[in-house]
Amino acid sequence: MSDGLHSAVIDMHVHTIEASSDSTLRPADLPALASAQGLSGANISEHDQVWEAHLRAAYQEAHREEHPGFLTNFGMEVSTDLGHMIALGLESYLSGIRSARRLREELDAVGGFLIVAHPFRHAFDAVTAMRTGEEPFNLTPQQAAELPVFDLVDGIEVANACNTVRENEFAYRVAKLRGLSGTGGSDAHSDTGIGYFATGFERSVETSEQLLAELHAARFEAVHRTRGGRLVRFEPGSVAAVDAEAASG
Repeated sequence: MSDGLHSAVIDMHVHTIEASSDSTLRPADLPALASAQGLSGANISEHDQVWEAHLRAAYQEAHREEHPGFLTNFGMEVSTDLGHMIALGLESYLSGIRSARRLREELDAVGGFLIVAHPFRHAFDAVTAMRTGEEPFNLTPQQAAELPVFDLVDGIEVANACNTVRENEFAYRVAKLRGLSGTGGSDAHSDTGIGYFATGFERSVETSEQLLAELHAARFEAVHRTRGGRLVRFEPGSVAAVDAEAASG
């Protein structure tokens, strides 16, 4: 475990009441809540929709003076045939993008970026397997890395605050095997949990265009916050090390 030195730290997975029916997070509260956790931005990733252009512009204008250095990017979490995907670069939902391959094509056309979200959520939960009638998950990281979804994405969400540590660490190992960079996000649906996991960037990120450029350049890593407020690199064992540090302190 080590402290990450980052020029920008962005929560890449946030839902708000504006366009996610299962969220209670008021968009107006997001910049202050995120800034208080040491973040410099947030990627609002509503379920299967992007805020309309006039709403995005009004929101940016309303918060520009109070939080001048805070970046709000508007992405989307798309429910596809290969799982949930965080898509950056689309202006709106498009017909047919529930097909992951079609979503990939649409993003390629605009220079977008695609992240598979929480790919192993509930994978190790025997109760979930019994309820869905599926066989228990028994793939090794090497076997899981060969799943078709990883042929289509640019990155893997390896640190999601709604996942278990085991699920996140498994995703991290798969990302390393595939040579894909890992992102972090809170998956917040309320005013709690924002920024526990986030994504640290090597360079300053002040615009959505710069965010896409840094993502494509892979100059980022998943990070998580300690109880003392430090941001450290997420990797297998880092959460346990932080907990042990807190218990001993």
